[in-house]
Amino acid sequence: MFSLILIVSAVIFISHSRRSYKNSEYFAATRMPYRAVRRNLGLWGEYLTFCCLRKLGGYKKFLFNCYVPKENGGLTEIDLILLHGSGVYVLESKNYSGWIFGDERDQHWTQSFPGGRKTRFFNPIKQNNAHIRQLRRWLPELAEDAVQSIIVFSERCELKNITLTTHKHVVVKRGKALRAIRSFVGRKALSPTDIDAIYQRLYPQTQLCSQSREAHRLGVEDVVEGRVCAYCGAPLVLRTAKQTGKQFLGCGKFPHCRYTIHIP
Repeated sequence: MFSLILIVSAVIFISHSRRSYKNSEYFAATRMPYRAVRRNLGLWGEYLTFCCLRKLGGYKKFLFNCYVPKENGGLTEIDLILLHGSGVYVLESKNYSGWIFGDERDQHWTQSFPGGRKTRFFNPIKQNNAHIRQLRRWLPELAEDAVQSIIVFSERCELKNITLTTHKHVVVKRGKALRAIRSFVGRKALSPTDIDAIYQRLYPQTQLCSQSREAHRLGVEDVVEGRVCAYCGAPLVLRTAKQTGKQFLGCGKFPHCRYTIHIP
């Protein structure tokens, strides 16, 4: 009897979770199936972060998985961007477990698990710095203090020793992300018109084709027929670097356009 109650409760919970997801702004923007997001730790973490931040008052808009072109070619993916009257919040979501150790100045941080197993991952502050640099290049009208870097970790982890030296970043667990952003709400950075203009500028970068997304996520495994330049729309062609002999995909309009995609 107890097992039956657990099963029924689980079914009700999953049904409610799926219904809430289907009615969310996240699904409306990404159109990703519930099952695909639920099975992907990274995407599920982004969705849970959105669920926390949508409680923020005031006029706001969200952008999910925004692929911003880099100045030297390729794309940089920003997990979540929150546009609010108090500023532009660039969020890097880390749906990790274990103990997290890191210093803002280090190249890598450490994830430690019970039993002594440890893994290293690229410093998310440096990662978000790169995102913000490309975003500023894409939106040069943004004021210096209008953009805030937020690193959001899962509730499943413990932030054991995080050293921040410049105080330009916020590193929190998901449950404290809303409180962290509310601490900036007093400043006036963007008007509703500004928010709408930035959203219209960035929204197309959240709707790139699946080929472009896979090229960014997994690297280019083969030359995909019909792939086009993210800058100008021209076909990409396979090229070989003269100095290194390594192959890469480059814009067919080179040297007028220098967009490239590195092939691992």
